[in-house]
Amino acid sequence: MRRPGLRGAVGVLILLLLPLFGTSTAAAAEPLTEPTSTELPISYHADMAVDDVHRRLYIADIVTSSVLVTDFDGRLLRTLKNKPGAADLVLSRDSRTLYVALSGGDAIAAVDTGTYREKARYATGDGTAPLRLALAGNTLWFSYGSDWDSNIGALDLSGTRPTVRLGLVPWGTWAGPPMLLSSPAAPGVVIAGEQYLSSSNVTVYDVSTGNPVVRTTQDNPGGVGTINDLVLSPDAATLFIVGGYPYHHLAFRLSDLSVVHTYPTTSYPNAAAVSAKGEVAAGIDNSYGQDIYLFQTGADTPSRIIDLEPGTGRSLRPHGLVWSPDGTRLFALTGEYGANLTLHVIPA
Repeated sequence: MRRPGLRGAVGVLILLLLPLFGTSTAAAAEPLTEPTSTELPISYHADMAVDDVHRRLYIADIVTSSVLVTDFDGRLLRTLKNKPGAADLVLSRDSRTLYVALSGGDAIAAVDTGTYREKARYATGDGTAPLRLALAGNTLWFSYGSDWDSNIGALDLSGTRPTVRLGLVPWGTWAGPPMLLSSPAAPGVVIAGEQYLSSSNVTVYDVSTGNPVVRTTQDNPGGVGTINDLVLSPDAATLFIVGGYPYHHLAFRLSDLSVVHTYPTTSYPNAAAVSAKGEVAAGIDNSYGQDIYLFQTGADTPSRIIDLEPGTGRSLRPHGLVWSPDGTRLFALTGEYGANLTLHVIPA
Protein backbone atom coordinates (compact mmCIF):
# COMPACT_ATOMS: atom_id res chain seq x y z
CA MET A 1 0.00 0.00 0.00
CA ARG A 2 1.30 3.44 -0.90
CA ARG A 3 2.14 5.68 2.05
CA PRO A 4 0.88 9.28 2.04
CA GLY A 5 3.59 11.82 1.34
CA LEU A 6 4.75 14.46 3.82
CA ARG A 7 2.73 17.16 2.03
CA GLY A 8 -0.45 15.13 2.36
CA ALA A 9 0.16 14.42 6.03
CA VAL A 10 0.75 18.10 6.79
CA GLY A 11 -2.44 19.00 4.95
CA VAL A 12 -4.45 16.52 7.00
CA LEU A 13 -2.89 17.85 10.21
CA ILE A 14 -3.83 21.45 9.31
CA LEU A 15 -7.40 20.43 8.60
CA LEU A 16 -7.60 18.73 11.98
CA LEU A 17 -6.17 21.70 13.83
CA LEU A 18 -8.23 24.45 12.17
CA PRO A 19 -11.32 23.89 14.33
CA LEU A 20 -9.15 24.21 17.42
CA PHE A 21 -7.23 27.34 16.57
CA GLY A 22 -9.32 29.12 13.93
CA THR A 23 -7.84 31.48 11.40
CA SER A 24 -6.28 34.89 11.84
CA THR A 25 -9.37 36.59 10.40
CA ALA A 26 -12.74 35.62 11.82
CA ALA A 27 -15.20 34.05 9.41
CA ALA A 28 -18.32 35.95 8.49
CA ALA A 29 -21.00 35.52 11.14
CA GLU A 30 -24.45 34.14 10.46
CA PRO A 31 -27.10 36.84 9.96
CA LEU A 32 -28.47 38.05 13.28
CA THR A 33 -32.26 37.71 13.40
CA GLU A 34 -32.98 38.36 17.09
CA PRO A 35 -31.40 40.83 19.56
CA THR A 36 -28.87 39.44 22.02
CA SER A 37 -27.96 40.71 25.50
CA THR A 38 -24.76 39.91 27.38
CA GLU A 39 -23.86 40.99 30.90
CA LEU A 40 -20.32 42.35 31.02
CA PRO A 41 -17.91 42.20 33.98
CA ILE A 42 -17.61 46.00 34.13
CA SER A 43 -19.88 48.76 35.43
CA TYR A 44 -18.46 51.65 33.37
CA HIS A 45 -17.21 52.23 29.86
CA ALA A 46 -15.32 55.05 28.17
CA ASP A 47 -15.36 54.07 24.49
CA MET A 48 -16.13 51.36 21.93
CA ALA A 49 -14.43 50.48 18.64
CA VAL A 50 -15.58 48.07 15.92
CA ASP A 51 -13.13 45.85 14.03
CA ASP A 52 -14.78 44.57 10.85
CA VAL A 53 -11.72 42.60 9.70
CA HIS A 54 -11.71 40.34 12.77
CA ARG A 55 -15.43 40.94 13.55
CA ARG A 56 -14.66 42.15 17.03
CA LEU A 57 -16.00 44.86 19.33
CA TYR A 58 -13.60 46.49 21.80
CA ILE A 59 -14.87 48.20 24.97
CA ALA A 60 -12.56 50.34 27.12
CA ASP A 61 -13.08 50.59 30.88
CA ILE A 62 -11.17 53.35 32.61
CA VAL A 63 -12.09 52.00 36.08
CA THR A 64 -10.72 48.45 35.76
CA SER A 65 -7.93 49.52 33.38
CA SER A 66 -8.98 46.93 30.83
CA VAL A 67 -10.33 46.48 27.32
CA LEU A 68 -13.01 43.86 26.70
CA VAL A 69 -13.15 41.98 23.40
CA THR A 70 -16.44 40.52 22.15
CA ASP A 71 -17.58 39.01 18.89
CA PHE A 72 -20.33 40.53 16.75
CA ASP A 73 -22.98 38.49 18.59
CA GLY A 74 -21.95 39.99 21.92
CA ARG A 75 -20.07 37.00 23.34
CA LEU A 76 -17.16 38.00 25.59
CA LEU A 77 -13.96 36.53 24.17
CA ARG A 78 -11.13 38.12 26.12
CA THR A 79 -10.16 40.83 28.58
CA LEU A 80 -7.02 42.83 27.86
CA LYS A 81 -5.61 43.82 31.24
CA ASN A 82 -2.89 46.21 32.40
CA LYS A 83 -4.21 49.15 30.42
CA PRO A 84 -4.04 51.87 33.12
CA GLY A 85 -7.04 54.16 32.82
CA ALA A 86 -8.07 52.78 29.40
CA ALA A 87 -10.07 55.72 28.09
CA ASP A 88 -10.36 55.95 24.31
CA LEU A 89 -9.93 53.53 21.42
CA VAL A 90 -8.90 54.03 17.79
CA LEU A 91 -8.23 51.38 15.16
CA SER A 92 -5.59 51.72 12.48
CA ARG A 93 -6.97 51.92 8.94
CA ASP A 94 -6.07 48.27 8.28
CA SER A 95 -7.51 47.15 11.66
CA ARG A 96 -4.20 45.52 12.60
CA THR A 97 -3.56 47.85 15.53
CA LEU A 98 -5.81 49.06 18.33
CA TYR A 99 -4.59 52.25 19.99
CA VAL A 100 -5.63 52.77 23.61
CA ALA A 101 -5.35 56.07 25.48
CA LEU A 102 -3.93 55.22 28.91
CA SER A 103 -5.12 58.09 31.08
CA GLY A 104 -3.67 56.38 34.14
CA GLY A 105 -0.36 55.54 32.50
CA ASP A 106 0.63 58.76 30.67
CA ALA A 107 0.91 56.78 27.47
CA ILE A 108 -0.80 55.38 24.38
CA ALA A 109 -0.71 51.61 23.91
CA ALA A 110 -0.59 49.86 20.54
CA VAL A 111 -2.23 46.41 20.62
CA ASP A 112 -1.92 43.82 17.86
CA THR A 113 -5.51 42.83 16.99
CA GLY A 114 -4.39 39.45 15.67
CA THR A 115 -2.62 38.32 18.85
CA TYR A 116 -3.98 40.85 21.41
CA ARG A 117 -0.41 41.47 22.51
CA GLU A 118 0.77 44.98 23.25
CA LYS A 119 3.46 45.69 20.69
CA ALA A 120 4.34 49.24 21.81
CA ARG A 121 3.59 51.76 24.52
CA TYR A 122 4.30 55.39 23.65
CA ALA A 123 4.94 57.72 26.59
CA THR A 124 3.15 61.06 26.29
CA GLY A 125 4.87 62.79 29.24
CA ASP A 126 4.51 62.81 33.02
CA GLY A 127 1.11 63.99 34.18
CA THR A 128 -0.38 64.23 30.69
CA ALA A 129 -3.10 61.58 31.26
CA PRO A 130 -4.21 61.30 27.59
CA LEU A 131 -7.99 60.92 27.46
CA ARG A 132 -9.27 61.11 23.84
CA LEU A 133 -7.80 60.01 20.50
CA ALA A 134 -8.26 60.72 16.80
CA LEU A 135 -6.24 59.26 13.93
CA ALA A 136 -5.55 61.45 10.90
CA GLY A 137 -3.08 60.09 8.38
CA ASN A 138 -0.02 58.83 10.27
CA THR A 139 -0.65 60.99 13.33
CA LEU A 140 -2.53 60.14 16.48
CA TRP A 141 -3.99 63.30 17.99
CA PHE A 142 -4.77 63.16 21.69
CA SER A 143 -6.33 65.46 24.27
CA TYR A 144 -4.73 65.52 27.68
CA GLY A 145 -4.35 67.37 30.98
CA SER A 146 -6.96 68.54 33.48
CA ASP A 147 -9.22 71.56 33.88
CA TRP A 148 -7.95 74.65 32.06
CA ASP A 149 -4.49 73.08 31.83
CA SER A 150 -5.80 70.80 29.09
CA ASN A 151 -4.49 70.80 25.54
CA ILE A 152 -4.05 68.73 22.39
CA GLY A 153 -0.93 66.77 21.48
CA ALA A 154 0.23 64.62 18.58
CA LEU A 155 1.98 61.26 18.26
CA ASP A 156 3.65 61.06 14.84
CA LEU A 157 3.80 57.41 13.77
CA SER A 158 5.31 57.99 10.33
CA GLY A 159 8.99 57.53 11.24
CA THR A 160 10.95 54.65 12.67
CA ARG A 161 10.92 56.43 16.03
CA PRO A 162 7.46 57.87 16.79
CA THR A 163 7.61 61.34 18.32
CA VAL A 164 5.28 63.23 20.66
CA ARG A 165 4.50 66.96 20.58
CA LEU A 166 2.46 68.74 23.24
CA GLY A 167 0.70 72.09 23.66
CA LEU A 168 -0.46 72.43 20.05
CA VAL A 169 -3.41 74.75 20.70
CA PRO A 170 -3.49 77.92 22.84
CA TRP A 171 -3.67 77.17 26.55
CA GLY A 172 -7.06 77.98 28.02
CA THR A 173 -8.93 76.89 24.90
CA TRP A 174 -10.46 73.89 26.65
CA ALA A 175 -11.85 73.44 30.17
CA GLY A 176 -10.82 69.79 30.10
CA PRO A 177 -9.49 67.31 27.54
CA PRO A 178 -11.93 67.69 24.62
CA MET A 179 -13.64 64.84 22.83
CA LEU A 180 -11.85 64.19 19.52
CA LEU A 181 -13.14 62.77 16.24
CA SER A 182 -11.75 62.05 12.77
CA SER A 183 -12.69 60.07 9.67
CA PRO A 184 -10.88 58.75 6.58
CA ALA A 185 -13.64 60.45 4.59
CA ALA A 186 -12.40 63.82 5.89
CA PRO A 187 -8.61 63.61 5.54
CA GLY A 188 -6.62 66.20 7.42
CA VAL A 189 -9.50 67.09 9.75
CA VAL A 190 -9.87 66.62 13.52
CA ILE A 191 -12.99 67.73 15.38
CA ALA A 192 -12.87 68.69 19.05
CA GLY A 193 -15.82 69.13 21.41
CA GLU A 194 -16.01 70.55 24.94
CA GLN A 195 -17.17 67.92 27.43
CA TYR A 196 -16.98 69.81 30.70
CA LEU A 197 -18.99 73.00 30.26
CA SER A 198 -22.67 73.57 29.58
CA SER A 199 -21.48 76.17 27.06
CA SER A 200 -20.13 73.58 24.66
CA ASN A 201 -17.61 74.69 22.06
CA VAL A 202 -17.03 72.63 18.90
CA THR A 203 -13.97 73.34 16.77
CA VAL A 204 -12.99 71.81 13.43
CA TYR A 205 -9.21 71.77 12.99
CA ASP A 206 -7.26 71.44 9.76
CA VAL A 207 -4.29 69.22 10.70
CA SER A 208 -2.97 68.59 7.20
CA THR A 209 0.16 70.68 7.86
CA GLY A 210 1.01 68.79 11.05
CA ASN A 211 -0.35 71.52 13.31
CA PRO A 212 -4.01 72.11 14.26
CA VAL A 213 -5.35 75.22 12.50
CA VAL A 214 -8.91 76.34 13.25
CA ARG A 215 -11.12 75.85 10.21
CA THR A 216 -14.38 76.71 11.96
CA THR A 217 -15.47 77.03 15.58
CA GLN A 218 -18.75 77.69 17.35
CA ASP A 219 -20.02 77.97 20.91
CA ASN A 220 -23.20 76.05 21.67
CA PRO A 221 -23.94 75.07 18.07
CA GLY A 222 -27.68 74.54 17.79
CA GLY A 223 -27.98 75.29 21.50
CA VAL A 224 -26.38 71.95 22.39
CA GLY A 225 -24.93 71.86 25.89
CA THR A 226 -22.82 69.34 27.84
CA ILE A 227 -21.66 67.25 24.90
CA ASN A 228 -22.03 63.48 25.35
CA ASP A 229 -21.18 62.32 21.86
CA LEU A 230 -19.70 63.43 18.52
CA VAL A 231 -20.47 61.29 15.46
CA LEU A 232 -19.73 61.70 11.75
CA SER A 233 -21.81 60.26 8.93
CA PRO A 234 -19.90 57.74 6.77
CA ASP A 235 -19.28 60.40 4.10
CA ALA A 236 -18.13 62.88 6.80
CA ALA A 237 -20.46 65.56 5.43
CA THR A 238 -22.70 65.55 8.52
CA LEU A 239 -21.73 65.86 12.17
CA PHE A 240 -24.00 64.85 15.02
CA ILE A 241 -23.37 66.86 18.18
CA VAL A 242 -25.24 65.20 21.05
CA GLY A 243 -25.80 66.91 24.38
CA GLY A 244 -28.17 66.67 27.33
CA TYR A 245 -30.26 69.43 25.79
CA PRO A 246 -32.12 70.47 23.68
CA TYR A 247 -34.42 67.43 23.72
CA HIS A 248 -33.79 66.29 20.16
CA HIS A 249 -30.86 65.14 18.05
CA LEU A 250 -29.24 67.66 15.72
CA ALA A 251 -27.32 67.03 12.50
CA PHE A 252 -24.86 69.73 11.40
CA ARG A 253 -23.06 70.45 8.16
CA LEU A 254 -19.41 69.78 8.93
CA SER A 255 -18.15 72.60 6.70
CA ASP A 256 -19.75 75.43 8.69
CA LEU A 257 -21.49 73.74 11.69
CA SER A 258 -24.91 74.88 10.58
CA VAL A 259 -27.95 72.73 11.46
CA VAL A 260 -29.15 70.65 8.50
CA HIS A 261 -31.75 68.47 10.21
CA THR A 262 -33.53 67.93 13.52
CA TYR A 263 -34.41 64.38 14.56
CA PRO A 264 -37.30 64.46 17.05
CA THR A 265 -36.49 62.37 20.12
CA THR A 266 -36.92 63.39 23.77
CA SER A 267 -34.92 64.01 26.96
CA TYR A 268 -31.98 63.47 27.52
CA PRO A 269 -29.92 62.85 24.32
CA ASN A 270 -26.68 61.05 25.10
CA ALA A 271 -25.57 59.01 22.06
CA ALA A 272 -25.80 58.66 18.28
CA ALA A 273 -24.54 56.44 15.48
CA VAL A 274 -24.95 56.48 11.69
CA SER A 275 -24.73 53.27 9.67
CA ALA A 276 -23.19 52.73 6.25
CA LYS A 277 -26.76 52.24 5.01
CA GLY A 278 -27.77 55.70 6.24
CA GLU A 279 -29.72 54.62 9.31
CA VAL A 280 -29.46 57.07 12.20
CA ALA A 281 -29.59 55.68 15.75
CA ALA A 282 -30.43 58.43 18.24
CA GLY A 283 -30.05 57.42 21.88
CA ILE A 284 -31.39 59.01 25.04
CA ASP A 285 -30.87 58.56 28.78
CA ASN A 286 -34.26 57.17 29.79
CA SER A 287 -34.43 54.79 32.75
CA TYR A 288 -38.07 53.82 32.21
CA GLY A 289 -38.92 54.05 28.53
CA GLN A 290 -37.58 54.15 25.01
CA ASP A 291 -33.80 54.22 24.64
CA ILE A 292 -33.16 54.38 20.89
CA TYR A 293 -34.96 56.06 18.00
CA LEU A 294 -34.06 54.79 14.53
CA PHE A 295 -34.44 57.12 11.54
CA GLN A 296 -33.66 56.98 7.86
CA THR A 297 -31.33 59.87 7.02
CA GLY A 298 -33.31 63.11 6.84
CA ALA A 299 -36.56 61.54 8.08
CA ASP A 300 -38.89 63.44 10.40
CA THR A 301 -40.37 60.40 12.12
CA PRO A 302 -38.62 57.32 13.50
CA SER A 303 -38.97 54.04 11.65
CA ARG A 304 -38.48 52.13 14.90
CA ILE A 305 -38.27 52.86 18.63
CA ILE A 306 -36.45 50.49 20.97
CA ASP A 307 -36.78 49.99 24.74
CA LEU A 308 -33.74 47.93 25.63
CA GLU A 309 -34.58 46.81 29.17
CA PRO A 310 -38.23 47.60 29.98
CA GLY A 311 -39.03 48.22 33.63
CA THR A 312 -35.49 47.69 34.94
CA GLY A 313 -34.46 51.29 35.58
CA ARG A 314 -31.38 50.77 33.42
CA SER A 315 -30.60 53.25 30.67
CA LEU A 316 -28.40 53.73 27.63
CA ARG A 317 -24.83 54.72 28.43
CA PRO A 318 -23.50 58.08 27.15
CA HIS A 319 -21.46 57.50 23.96
CA GLY A 320 -22.95 54.00 24.06
CA LEU A 321 -24.00 53.32 20.45
CA VAL A 322 -22.04 52.08 17.44
CA TRP A 323 -22.94 50.29 14.21
CA SER A 324 -21.12 47.40 12.62
CA PRO A 325 -19.41 48.71 9.47
CA ASP A 326 -21.85 46.89 7.18
CA GLY A 327 -24.84 48.41 8.98
CA THR A 328 -26.41 45.06 9.92
CA ARG A 329 -25.86 45.26 13.68
CA LEU A 330 -26.26 48.05 16.22
CA PHE A 331 -24.27 47.68 19.44
CA ALA A 332 -25.67 49.40 22.55
CA LEU A 333 -24.53 49.54 26.17
CA THR A 334 -26.93 49.94 29.10
CA GLY A 335 -26.34 50.16 32.82
CA GLU A 336 -27.13 51.73 36.15
CA TYR A 337 -24.94 53.01 38.96
CA GLY A 338 -22.83 50.27 40.54
CA ALA A 339 -24.21 47.43 38.39
CA ASN A 340 -22.59 45.54 35.54
CA LEU A 341 -23.20 46.84 32.04
CA THR A 342 -25.18 44.94 29.42
CA LEU A 343 -24.15 44.76 25.79
CA HIS A 344 -27.08 44.59 23.37
CA VAL A 345 -26.65 43.55 19.74
CA ILE A 346 -29.64 44.66 17.67
CA PRO A 347 -30.21 43.50 14.08
CA ALA A 348 -30.97 46.30 11.65
